[in-house]
Amino acid sequence: MERISDERYTPVLIVGTGISGLAVAYHLSKRKIGYTIVTKNNAPKQSNSFLSAANTRVPPEDEIHTIINLTIAKCGADRPVIEALYRNSSHVLEFFEELGLPFEKTALGFMPESPIKSHGGKKLINRLLEKIEPPLCNNILIHLEKSQDGVSALFYDTVSDRFARINANYLVLATGGYAAQFNYNDNSPGSTGEALILAKQIGARLKGMSTVMYHPWSIYNGRQILLGGVVALSEGRIVDEEGLPLLKDEHMREAIARDDYHEMIDDILRFQLECIKRNQEMYLDMSHADENVLDERMRRYGFSPNVVKRKRIKISPTMHYTSGGIEINSSAEAVDLNRVFVTGEAQFNGNLGSGRIPGQAFASGIVFGKLIADKIENECAFTNQNWATFHAPPETMTLYSREHSDYAVEACQKELSTLMIDLIASPSDSASLASLKERLVEGQNNLLSTAKGSGKRYEAILRLYFGYSIAVEIIEDLASLHRNLLAH
Repeated sequence: MERISDERYTPVLIVGTGISGLAVAYHLSKRKIGYTIVTKNNAPKQSNSFLSAANTRVPPEDEIHTIINLTIAKCGADRPVIEALYRNSSHVLEFFEELGLPFEKTALGFMPESPIKSHGGKKLINRLLEKIEPPLCNNILIHLEKSQDGVSALFYDTVSDRFARINANYLVLATGGYAAQFNYNDNSPGSTGEALILAKQIGARLKGMSTVMYHPWSIYNGRQILLGGVVALSEGRIVDEEGLPLLKDEHMREAIARDDYHEMIDDILRFQLECIKRNQEMYLDMSHADENVLDERMRRYGFSPNVVKRKRIKISPTMHYTSGGIEINSSAEAVDLNRVFVTGEAQFNGNLGSGRIPGQAFASGIVFGKLIADKIENECAFTNQNWATFHAPPETMTLYSREHSDYAVEACQKELSTLMIDLIASPSDSASLASLKERLVEGQNNLLSTAKGSGKRYEAILRLYFGYSIAVEIIEDLASLHRNLLAH
């Protein structure tokens, strides 16, 4: 294809530079297995992992069975995967020790030592980047083709404005979830879910796509979560810009004041969603809070006191993480798709509640990083031939043009985000879901026929294109839940 300016081969292709992708790269480096690691972000440190405290769940041996059963019962996770995770969780300590990274005991397990507790992820990611091959940045995965000997991946470089193809015997998707498809989220901008959709197109199975964890209290337009100890000081008083009450449900207000609102999160989200639909900004009213107590709590939790303006804190709900993803087996290989591995938030983590328990994310990335490298080393099926042929440009490539159209991408993205929150907060009946799915497919088709761009404009168009597909997957998951409910 004439637009593809570069083609190369690598034994293993890793997409994503959070803890999950870097852990795989580290273990492959130890085994002297060649790989290429790619990220769509401007720098490899632009990941959710880098911003995390890296508190990693490592249960004592006599509690492993309990944690496994708890995760399955509360989160709906697949037993073989959770068994593999926690029965191999001793790898976490070995990992820290190999990296020469001092660590400390926590209630959940272990985390890297750091004077600032929230900087554990920074220390871990920085150390890993010293140990691996330099990642390729600014490359967006836009297409996958499966062949007998592996996978061909098509990337778009937003800086050079070029397309490149990488052929690999093994593909590792460590791309994160799809929280960045929501306008308010505290994730890396790269978490837009395209790898999930592309993997499904070559045979992967998606599961639990409507299972997400949102947080009702965030500041800076969703970028930072405001902890309950601060929120409770508002006594549940949520007001508009003029100070007029928005939340009038006394039961809900009392629960917020007690910092005991977790059973009511869905109700709170529905209330917030109605405010968003009316373009009403929401504020926590702190006028009744003791100023000294408020100041102390803000500082203790690491929030700037400047967030409080006119005794109010502007808030919004934010998408914290997504639990739906690609089904895997106990080696983190995609079900029904050999030589494709999935790790981290891109894998299916559960379809009940919030989908995972605290401390699981880093444990999963570290443990499956080793298990993936073990499987690749044992198979050692490396050959540079028999790659798939692109007979026609993929849909994603047809959206590219150096002449930009005036398609209202940003407005459509905002509308799509609101629709997805609405779907999750207030699931519709089967007929309504079918109608919404038709609307989404129509929207995606309109995008394909009208929207064009290059560089960052093309990146925004791609985000919306894959966003439509993610929304359809959410609808299909909800429809499946409806059918199962009726069957029982």
